[in-house]
Amino acid sequence: MRFFLFGAGRSTLDIINRVKKFPENMKLLGILDDDSSKWGGFIVSPQLLQTVKFDKIVIPSAVHFSAIKDNLMYWHHIDEEKIESKFYLLKMLMTEKYKNSKDTEIQDILKYWQDNPLSVFNQYVSQGKEMHIVHWDCIENMPYIIFEDKRMYFPYDHRFHVVDGKKVVFDILGEQQPTSPHLYIKDDIVVEQGDVVADAGVCEGNFALRYIEKMSKLYLFESDRRWIKPLQKTFEKFSDKVVLCHKFLGRNDQATCITLDSAIEGRLDFLKMDIEGAEEAALLGGEKTLRNNNVKCAICSYHKPEAEMQIKDILQSYGYKTNTSKGYMVFIWDENIYSSQDFRRGIVYARKGS
Repeated sequence: MRFFLFGAGRSTLDIINRVKKFPENMKLLGILDDDSSKWGGFIVSPQLLQTVKFDKIVIPSAVHFSAIKDNLMYWHHIDEEKIESKFYLLKMLMTEKYKNSKDTEIQDILKYWQDNPLSVFNQYVSQGKEMHIVHWDCIENMPYIIFEDKRMYFPYDHRFHVVDGKKVVFDILGEQQPTSPHLYIKDDIVVEQGDVVADAGVCEGNFALRYIEKMSKLYLFESDRRWIKPLQKTFEKFSDKVVLCHKFLGRNDQATCITLDSAIEGRLDFLKMDIEGAEEAALLGGEKTLRNNNVKCAICSYHKPEAEMQIKDILQSYGYKTNTSKGYMVFIWDENIYSSQDFRRGIVYARKGS
């Protein structure tokens, strides 16, 4: 593949610095830029496109992708199929890296990529047609949807999809499809009647709200203040058994951080955790709780390349048996993904042996 990168800005330079060396079958011809003051050396004018044979133009900028693509098609008469995003480049890099892998799950993904774009979930999660209409609570000044016969609130400035003039939410449980590598409920890792549950990284609360009737007590940990008022309203009818904590969950108690051991009052039966790469620290801050209980754990392990092994090591040191979700995720939002180019398991499950 002979290709150009478009834009001599931070997004392009970041990719070049992280990739360092492209595979032999991927020839970077240069960096295109409309700013003539930058031309020279490897940075060239888009006019060069009329005289050089190439296969693709990759636009690393997500913010300006559409505008750059339109300009390339309109001013330089480039065919649309020759213009790609940075995720196409990642797909090609990973295809080359893993082409001889003996892992059948990886080979299935590479086969899927032949006719489909790279995504976080690839073939494991299909985009369904489940759609929830967004309503407006005039008293609370917040939008909400009806989720399994209950109101689920969102921040007043939340961005929604628009279909036929109506604001909607698609696939609120999309990541919880049976084939998903991001599946919290699996085999014997389930919420049972009377369980005490901790949900760390609540966001809109779709996991906790789905099982709230079964729970005897629920701890909600959400550090993003935008979600505090919506969560208070969403779980208002269950306030007698809900504890909402708007601090980061971590290893030590500080002004803006709390540990599981400090927050949990004795018993804990189920722990779901999706806290953007802080899972290991939070587990270290919950040693007493995890040792003193047989907690069913569903811990996200896809935020960092080393997370799966570290999470397993911590939980196993507490006496837990661990396994992972099936399928691989490609965490495209990790700034290091162009250097690591790795597949990751989405969830580490754990509970103590009988």
